[in-house]
Amino acid sequence: MRRRDPFVLWTAAAFAAALAVRWFLWWHWYRNVPIGRLNDNFYYHESANLLAHGHFFVNPFSAVNGIYEPTAAHPPGFTVYLSIWSRLGLDSVSWHRVASGLVSATVVIPLGLVVRRLAGSRAAVITMFVAAFYPPLFMNDGLILSESMYIPIAALVILFAYRFHDRPDTRRVIELSAVLAVGALTRSEVFMMYFLLLAPLVMIDRRLTWKRRFTLTAVAAGVAMAVLAPWVIRNLVTFEQPTYLAAGPGYVLEIGNCDQTYSGDYLGYWNPACDDGSAWPAGDESTIGKAKLNRAWGYISAHLDEQPKVISARVGRLFGLFKPIHTINSDVVFERRVKIFTRIGLWANYVVMLAAVAGTVLLRRRGETIIPLVAVVATAVVTAAISFGITRYRAGADVAMLIMASIVIGAALDRRPSPAALSETAEESAP
Repeated sequence: MRRRDPFVLWTAAAFAAALAVRWFLWWHWYRNVPIGRLNDNFYYHESANLLAHGHFFVNPFSAVNGIYEPTAAHPPGFTVYLSIWSRLGLDSVSWHRVASGLVSATVVIPLGLVVRRLAGSRAAVITMFVAAFYPPLFMNDGLILSESMYIPIAALVILFAYRFHDRPDTRRVIELSAVLAVGALTRSEVFMMYFLLLAPLVMIDRRLTWKRRFTLTAVAAGVAMAVLAPWVIRNLVTFEQPTYLAAGPGYVLEIGNCDQTYSGDYLGYWNPACDDGSAWPAGDESTIGKAKLNRAWGYISAHLDEQPKVISARVGRLFGLFKPIHTINSDVVFERRVKIFTRIGLWANYVVMLAAVAGTVLLRRRGETIIPLVAVVATAVVTAAISFGITRYRAGADVAMLIMASIVIGAALDRRPSPAALSETAEESAP
């Protein structure tokens, strides 16, 4: 009888622990918390229910008044996932919070596989259990936000990137490109990884001829177009203004660029006062989004000399290095996060960041590529730099940094013999 791989059993245990933590978070803190009416939580929950009942991506905020207008405020991935639950009759706020916890908990599986590849099985098991209890990876799950789905996607991106690096063939570049496309349909900033991750990984690989590099890049581009085309084409033919992955950038940039976010307590954060009501022209959400984008660019252009200060503050907030207490307090107020976990998450983030720096150095000393890990972190940095610094924009980077930190765990374990090795040594020395 074939012996079952212990790593599979440890992975299953870590997944069970991660799921238990996330569902306990829902049961204890969020079970009776109202979802609200004008936030992303309501958007995902209600748009999923509308989709399940045959209304193809309509604006949930206007739908409550019986007005069914098309929407692309966010990419469709997380809405589609929740709509599957709704189609099964599991369409309440609580069930969607349960669904968020389930998809988030799956992060331990690809994360464990990546760490086993980079640092060994023992380090992978430890890191999977750390991930199960790591607040930055589960704080979004009671809120019904797309970050719950993005977190395992980020781990999958890193896993498939290293798979491609190990064997750079057509099949594996197709896999990587497909995962990136699904990621872009969940969080639009993932599209940047085609340029920050996939292209560099292919184009600087000296094992490949230049012809092969361009061929693989073209294959990846073809996969991206095939996966993204239905959504992008729908948006281009539906809205008044050109809309690709989402119509939301204008809304985001407007609330991150005004006097309140360029100085004072909210420097580098966002503030609802930035939306003064002037950029709400007649038209669909793409027209409104363009007006808000123009207003934001107008403010940015008039304050170019302040951009280094503001961008530094945004990135500093992202990593808890600038006004960390104000940032997490604002997360509690605006996003209804659990206060104790924001505190624990802040200090845990500092530990992981320090270990991630050391882990990255160790990887480079081994001659291992760090492109997949750095690209995911860089995507979070760019996102915050051009919008504002909130904790959940760090979701993908949290996964990457935890993997980087695991290298330190692996290095420490490598200095100590495993229990099996100690047993073999004892047997050899026995008389």
